[in-house]
Amino acid sequence: MSHNYKIVVADPSPTVLIGLSYMIKELPDYEVVLKSTDMHTVMTRIHLTNPDILIINPLMIDYSKRMMIRDIFHDLPGMKIIAFASIYFESPLLKQYDGVIEINDNLQRIKSTLSQVIRTSSKQLEDNYSPMLSEREKEVLVCLSQGKKNNEIADKLNISVHTVITHRKNIIRKTGIKSVAALTVYAILNNLIDEKDIL
Repeated sequence: MSHNYKIVVADPSPTVLIGLSYMIKELPDYEVVLKSTDMHTVMTRIHLTNPDILIINPLMIDYSKRMMIRDIFHDLPGMKIIAFASIYFESPLLKQYDGVIEINDNLQRIKSTLSQVIRTSSKQLEDNYSPMLSEREKEVLVCLSQGKKNNEIADKLNISVHTVITHRKNIIRKTGIKSVAALTVYAILNNLIDEKDIL
C-alpha cells in the first residue's frame, strides 16, 4: 500500500524553495505540507504538520546553533532531517543529518536520498542517537578542548582512564565529531568554553 510521506521544506531562497518543492511534488509518495523561507515560521508551524521528513538548509539556523540540529527539533524524535546543501558545509555539520540533498541533485538523486532516509528505521536512530551530552561528558569535552590528555583528564575529574575513554567514545557517537579540533569548535559554539580558555 502506498504511503504519502509528509515533508517540510525550509530554505532562505524563495526561488530554491519553490524549485525544490516542485521537484518533490513530482514524486508519487511524498507531499510537501509546509514550505518556508523563515525559521520562525518553521518552528511555530512544524508541529501542526507533524512531518515525516524535514529538508532544511543549514543556513536557516543561527551559526551558534548549527551543531545542535537534533536539540532544536528534539520534540519531534521520529522526524528524519535532511540537510539541503546549497553551499559547501563541513562534514561534522552534515553528519548530524539523516541525509544530504545537494543543490545540483537531479530528481532521481533526490528520490534516492528520500528513499534511503525513509528506510533507516526509527529504532536505529534511537539506538545511535542520544542528543544531550551528560554533565560528565561536557566536563571531559572541556578538558579535551584545553589540550589535556586522557590521564590528565582522569586525574582532574577523579575518574579512571578507562572511564575517560568511554566518555570520549560517547561524545564522538553523540556529536558525530572525531577530531579534537572540531570538538573544540563544538564546545565553543555550545558555550561550554570561551575561546580565551583554550591553551
